[in-house]
Amino acid sequence: MDRDNWSVGGLFEVSWAAFKREWVMLSVCALLLLVGVMIGGGISEVLKLIGEKMGGAASVVVILLGTVLSWVVQGIAIMGMMRVCLDVVQGQRADVGRLFSQVGKVKAYVLGNLLAVAIFLPIILVSVVVMAGVFVTMAGVSMADLGSVGDFKQLMEMTQVTVLLAGLGLCFLVVGIPTIWIGMPLALVSVALADTENPQVMDVIRKCFALAKGQRLSMLGVTFLATLILIVSVFFCCLPLIPAMGFFYVLFAGLYLSLSRGEQRES
Repeated sequence: MDRDNWSVGGLFEVSWAAFKREWVMLSVCALLLLVGVMIGGGISEVLKLIGEKMGGAASVVVILLGTVLSWVVQGIAIMGMMRVCLDVVQGQRADVGRLFSQVGKVKAYVLGNLLAVAIFLPIILVSVVVMAGVFVTMAGVSMADLGSVGDFKQLMEMTQVTVLLAGLGLCFLVVGIPTIWIGMPLALVSVALADTENPQVMDVIRKCFALAKGQRLSMLGVTFLATLILIVSVFFCCLPLIPAMGFFYVLFAGLYLSLSRGEQRES
C-alpha cells in the first residue's frame, strides 16, 4: 500500500496478518511497554507530590523535572515498541531487544513533546474560554461560581443534565474536532522518530504534517477504530488489553509506512 491506494480496510487486513504472525512476542513487547509507561507515570506523580509539599518556585521546577523524566522513560518504551512494529509490518520477527534500541533518540522525543505542548497551549486556553462562555450562557452560571467549581461532580450539581450534555457537545464541536484535526499529524511523530536515524525534531514534525496532508479523515478513522479496540478489550476483564496494545501499535506502524510510500512523488 502507498498514499494513493491505501484504505482503512486494507490497512487492518495487512496489520492483522502481521500481528497474527508475531502476536506472542508482540504481546510481550506490549507488556514491557505498559510497564515502562507506568514507571514513567509513577516518577511524575512522586515528584509532583514532592513539589507540592515544597511550594514556591522549587515546586514548579520539581514538577517539570518529573514530567520530563516521565517523558524520557515513556519515550524509550514507545519508540522501541514502534521500532518493533515497523519491523513486523515489513516482514521481520518481533525482537524484544529492539525495544531498547531508541535510547539515543530520547532528546528528540522530549523536544517533540515540548513543541507539541507549545502548539496546543493556545488551543487549550481557547478551549477553556469557550467552555466557560458556553456554561455561563447555557446554564446561567456566573463566572464567579464557575471559578469555584472543584470537580466535574460539582459542575453536574450546579446544572441540569441536559444543559450540561448540550454544553459539552457544543464545546466538542467548536473546539474538540478542530483540535483533533490540527493535532492528527502529531500522532505519527513517535513512529517517525523510530524510523529515522539521527532525527532532527523540526524535520520530523514537518514530515508528519506532510504525510497527513489530504489524509486526515482516513487517519482519524484508523485512530478511532484502534482506540475502540483498546476500550473494548478493557471491558473483557483487561485480559485482552496486552495483545490489543500490540495490534494498536502495529496499525500505526502500518499507517505510517503506507503514508510514507509515495511521499517523494507527491512532494
